[in-house]
Amino acid sequence: MGTVNVEQDLPVPADRVWAVLADFAGFLNWTGTDPARTIEITGGPGVGMTRHLNLPGIGQMAERLDTLDHGTRTQVYTLVAGQPIGMAQYKGMVVVSDRPGGCRLNWTGEFEAVPGADPDAVARMLEGSYTGMSQALAAAAAL
Repeated sequence: MGTVNVEQDLPVPADRVWAVLADFAGFLNWTGTDPARTIEITGGPGVGMTRHLNLPGIGQMAERLDTLDHGTRTQVYTLVAGQPIGMAQYKGMVVVSDRPGGCRLNWTGEFEAVPGADPDAVARMLEGSYTGMSQALAAAAAL
């Protein structure tokens, strides 16, 4: 199993970033406005909900919200359908913490690559995804 860790400092208060990130169903609200992107939510609100995504260049996938801890600003989610960026299995965690002048995002992903995929290439794509999502969160939280 591969692991990726990415820390990103943002010039936005942690509470504002968490307010955006904690809306698991609102993922497409802050990650982009491409009309080809779609989301469907099943399983009701909160922990246990599943977001079914269709993302251009990635395809269809679904992620289940496993943990949403407002006290520690921690979100944990698991891939339950699809094979985005060559991942057969994936569990992601993001923690938002205070730091002077803003906040720090700490992304951790554990993944199993699909057979035949290069785990190092999958890790690099996951790192890029985390960086892109951090930038999108900063922009959305700054509004």
